[in-house]
Amino acid sequence: MWQALALDWRDCRAVALVGGGGKTSTMYAMAHEAWAAGQTVVITTSTHIMPHPRICLTEDAAPSRLRALVERERIVTVGRFERPDKLSGVGVLEEIKTCVDVVLLEADGARQHPLKVPKEGEPVLPPGVDAVIGVAGMDCVGMTIRDGCHRLGLVCEVLEKEPWDIITTQDVVKILCSERGARKGVTEEMAYRCVLNKADTPARRAAAQEIAAMLQARDIPAAITQYSPPERGGRAFF
Repeated sequence: MWQALALDWRDCRAVALVGGGGKTSTMYAMAHEAWAAGQTVVITTSTHIMPHPRICLTEDAAPSRLRALVERERIVTVGRFERPDKLSGVGVLEEIKTCVDVVLLEADGARQHPLKVPKEGEPVLPPGVDAVIGVAGMDCVGMTIRDGCHRLGLVCEVLEKEPWDIITTQDVVKILCSERGARKGVTEEMAYRCVLNKADTPARRAAAQEIAAMLQARDIPAAITQYSPPERGGRAFF
């Protein structure tokens, strides 16, 4: 995944995932690759995530204690339960980076929709983010905007379309490239990449390949992915 996205964890040590349609699965896939290569990894969020049941969880992001825990465990989730079902992030990203080789964080939510446009205050990209990955699910292509998108009104504004219009590959590219869409908040200092997920049928893979080519023409590397049922949500990676 890192190679497909043309990302080097030595340079892009804090990676934020935004958009919809596979952020969590992609985050854990990337975490597993870095961990398997001998890197120490922190998983966290600037919004909310489901905790991984087999990864050590800590609420204590104090650098001295986190550093010792990471050294022992090699991969740690940093967060606390501020609601019964999901974790919220804790600590300062720039301090967490001093304790670990790689930090991966979810910075956006899409309510299980494959495509979204962020509202005001979204995504949450804290200081210290080196790279942003915009994720889109290929099952959105051919769906209506109403059925396939989160933040319906904002999507219609960006695409200049109506809720009942069909989502095209060009629409996906427009949202992934827009500074009102998945690229919102990405500065010149940050790397920007895309993941085209759920390419699990011939039609979806063809759509992903078409989108990837359009992104490449804009100098945006993209990885085409599909996750097996056990991999979805990241549980099979650890």
